[in-house]
Amino acid sequence: MDLISPEDYSSLPIDLTERFVAFEEICRRNLNRLITRETPEHFDQMIRLEYMTLVAAAAEECGVEGFRSPWQMDRPYDAFDNFLLQATGVSTRFRLRSVSGRDGYSVRLANKTRGRIEQQIAKLRDIIVNSELPERQRKGLLDKLNDLSVELSQPRVQYAKVMAVLAVVCATLGGTTSFLAEAPSAVATITSLLGADKIAEDAETERLGPPPTPKALPPKPRALPAPDFGLPPQQKGRRELDDEIPF
Repeated sequence: MDLISPEDYSSLPIDLTERFVAFEEICRRNLNRLITRETPEHFDQMIRLEYMTLVAAAAEECGVEGFRSPWQMDRPYDAFDNFLLQATGVSTRFRLRSVSGRDGYSVRLANKTRGRIEQQIAKLRDIIVNSELPERQRKGLLDKLNDLSVELSQPRVQYAKVMAVLAVVCATLGGTTSFLAEAPSAVATITSLLGADKIAEDAETERLGPPPTPKALPPKPRALPAPDFGLPPQQKGRRELDDEIPF
């Protein structure tokens, strides 16, 4: 069984570093699932070699340096542990870099907005399928729209990624009869929906204001003296002496 399926390939992010992280995660997850206590050693070794080969190839394609193919190693079976640790370290660095939180170039879309944008993407797909473009160009544009759908599924949608896909679609379809008829409306609707949600998000952020500053805890109250229960002074001294007797 392969460590990554064609469906997994089509779901990878657009950004190259994010694509490598997702690719490695899928391969590692399937690696751990396939290797069990019951599987023979030669099977485990082949799966590990496949993992190393795939991840090294993905690293080269995505511009991630430092990974060697197992065929470039003297003893690839013995190098698996170090290879796995290296992949873990690289993925961790990329994940930390991508944790940017909310920024001015992304927006969290409402579910209703996502659905309306998907409707416009479906229109663009129909335009591409029915266009007079060569098959290779049609396939390339449909792949771009698939990337756009993947981006819409993210918690925050990046403007740059959406606009890059729309720019490619417009540039490739520009001048065709189908593009002039319907595509500009679909593209304009997508950008308008993104802008409307961004305006609403910024307005809500401004309304809520910054989070409150945590206040310091109040000091602990001073311990109160033990009650004397109204004892006269001579009995107080007697009680203190009794408290000192260990039996």
